[in-house]
Formats: sequence, C-alpha cells, structure tokens
Amino acid sequence: MVGIPRSSSCRECLRRRVKCDRTHPECVRCQTRGVRCPGYRRVLKFYNRTPSTSDFIDARAFENPDKANPSSSASLVRARSHPRASILIDSPLVPNLTRKALDLQAKEVFEYVIMTTFPLTFTHFAPRLDPNWLEFIRHHQLAQTEPVERAIRVLNLWYLGVKHDDASIIDHSRYAYGGALRSLARFIGNPKTRTADVTLATAIMLAVFEMLDPLTPQSWLVHSGGIGGLIKIRGARVHADGFARTMLVTIRSFLLADAFVRREPSFLGGDDWRAANEEASALEFRAGKGSWIGRVLDLVFNEISMGPGLWADATAVIAGKKDADDVSREELVERIKRSREIQRNLQRQLASASGEGEMSEMEEKKSDPGGRREVEHVRAVVGRCLQGLSAGIALLDQLLVLLEADKRRIGVDGRIEEVGPWGRVPVPNATIEGPFAGDDRPLDWLDQISMSMGTLAISNKQTATGD
Repeated sequence: MVGIPRSSSCRECLRRRVKCDRTHPECVRCQTRGVRCPGYRRVLKFYNRTPSTSDFIDARAFENPDKANPSSSASLVRARSHPRASILIDSPLVPNLTRKALDLQAKEVFEYVIMTTFPLTFTHFAPRLDPNWLEFIRHHQLAQTEPVERAIRVLNLWYLGVKHDDASIIDHSRYAYGGALRSLARFIGNPKTRTADVTLATAIMLAVFEMLDPLTPQSWLVHSGGIGGLIKIRGARVHADGFARTMLVTIRSFLLADAFVRREPSFLGGDDWRAANEEASALEFRAGKGSWIGRVLDLVFNEISMGPGLWADATAVIAGKKDADDVSREELVERIKRSREIQRNLQRQLASASGEGEMSEMEEKKSDPGGRREVEHVRAVVGRCLQGLSAGIALLDQLLVLLEADKRRIGVDGRIEEVGPWGRVPVPNATIEGPFAGDDRPLDWLDQISMSMGTLAISNKQTATGD
C-alpha cells in the first residue's frame, strides 16, 4: 500500500510552489530572495469540523495573530466562542468530576463530625460493627440517596459553623435541616420506605443535629420518640447485626435518656431486646471483633435499660396508682435489689480493669505509642461507663429508700400521713443536656451521654410525687 507523499521543501518554497534546494538550516533560494527561511518543520492545523462548518484553525494564528490569514483568524474566534464546542467538551466530564470532588470532601468533613462529637463511642464500637458509620458513608449505596445526603450536609454545615465560629454557616445548617426533614417525611409517609435503613439512618443523623442545635429544649424528645417507634416496628432481631446494629448502638443511650425523661419503661429493657443485644455481643466476641470491655459494656447497658421501668413502677406505687395486675411493692423491691446487685458486680469488674495493677501490666506489654493510646482509650471508656453505672446505682438506692419511706408513711392501718421530704422521687431533666446545659459545654458532650448509657439525663433535683 502506497503512503501519502510528503514534500521535504521548506515552508516558504511550498507556499510559493517553487523547487527548494533543501539546504539546512536555511535554503539558498530563500537567502537569495532576501527572506528568512521558515525552516522545514510542518505547521499543525487544528480542524474544528461540525455539521455546520468545515473551517480549520491554523496554528500560526496562535503564534502571530496579526499576520495570520483573516479567514483563519475568524475561524479561531468562532471556535473559541462556539457554545456547542464548549458543551461537547465539558458537559460529560467537568460536572461529574466536580460532583465526585464535592462528594469526597463531604465525606471527609463528616469524618471530622463523628470524631469531634462521638470520639469514644465511634472508636470503641467501630471495630465491632460492619459497616460502621464511616464505611457506610464512604461505600454504601444507600449513602447516595437524597435523605442521607441532605442529613450529611446538615451536620457538616453545623460542624463548619461551630469550628469557625461562623453564625451564618450555622444558620445555613438550620435551613438545610428543614429541607432534610421534608425529605425524611416523604420516606416515612411511603409504606415501602417507612422502616428502611435509609429512613432510620436519616432520622438518627437529624436527631443528633436536633440535640446539638435544638429548636426548643424539648424538641429532641419528638425525634427520639419517633426513632424509638421505627426501631420497635423493625423488631429486635433485625438489629442484631449489619448496619442495623450500628444504628441501634448509636442511638440506644439516647432512647434510654428519653425513657428516663418521660419516666416510662423503655422497650430496650424488654426480654427480646436484651436477648438480642447479648446474642450480638457474643457473636462479635466469637468472631474476634469484640473485647472483654465491650462484653461488659453490653451487660451494663442491658441492666441499665431496665432502670426507666423500675423508676416508673416505683413512681406509680408511691403515688398509689397501682392496678390489680401491677407489680406488688415487695416484688418491685426485690427486682430493684437484684438489678442493683448486678450493677454493683459489673462496677467492680470495670473498676478492676481501670486499677493501677492491671493498667501497669498493659503498659509494660505495650510501651509503644499505639499501645499507650489504647490504654488511654480503655481508661476513658471505662471511666465514662463507671459514671453511668454510678448514676444508675444511685437511682436504684434512692428508689429503695423512697419505697421503704412510703411504706412507713402509709402505716399498718393504711392511713396516709403528711408527705415529708421522703415522699419525693428524682426527676430527669427535660433537656438532653443534663450537666452540659451551659454555653461552654464540650463538643463531645453527646459522646459522654452515649457512653454513660443515658443516665446523665437524670437530674439531681427532686420534685413532689404528685408533680
């Protein structure tokens, strides 16, 4: 097959259509004529062909536009300004790249949100959960749905506003929160998506925002009540593994705080939910994902989860609001004592894990920086859990004292004497902040409530039984 012939003449001789002597670096013919030989390098021509034009762009127009052929310059201008050329080049590529960059940036900011607001909760539970929140946001297909993306945007804006002390960004997060709520409402209103993972994940993220930036002091109760309802409908076994387990572990302490605030039994204290939690914890331990500390923490949660129910029963007994099928005073006292003994035993186990002897052995075995960080992490986790246990045991102690005082107040003959200071029951805060109600609360205050199993919602204040 014959190739296309190519002339070896210089560009000037080619232009003039005369024979070139091919002398290098400049041909003699050009020197004789007194012109500068342009050389033998070929000029590239950039063709911009569309169905409506066959113009081309001469490369000389870029080097010296003033000396270029007028028609070529006009072609160059048309090529630069032609809207179709811009659209054909940019539209398939740039928007997709921009979206991917923004999506990656949002995921990176969300990691900061988690590690700032829930540092202990995440680092303790993440190795046990599959997937954890970061893995879900980065890789799970459900994280690309509209409600989840909106919820991520809300939390990211709040974090950036707080981080940079910018009230306008926080205002933007509140505006975005309204749109996210409407998106969530559509999913809840659809029977096919009402109990889906994407719905619950969105609700949990928006509930966290509501606690971080509440519209009213009690508005978080509306969200926690709705989330509790969704989880109950889904059932205990659904939340034994997978991302459902991740979501339950994230929100369960706040559901207990909700029950403490309302002084109502928590469904998490039911036999089926406690059994599912024990089963999930045992499976994680056997799979090598759990730890002794993790197992004890799950047992602590199971025991504290019965606290709101014991509190509600004690309040009803003291107030005289007891039906025939309700638990008797004596049975209630025995249940409280049994739960208190279990919690005290767990308290001793955790206290031994934070003792100087065992920690010294851990430090001897792990003298590297990573080992020291692990020791510090264990101490922090145990400390938060012991704080929750202390509050739970103190509540049970107080309930026993109140029940005994109420028994004496009624007397043998059933006469009710004047109510004294012993006739008062402890009440929780109506706000989730608990001891963090001030303006200077730390960014990880929700993490502290989470690791205390929700008991920090209990107030030290007291009120009369009839209040």
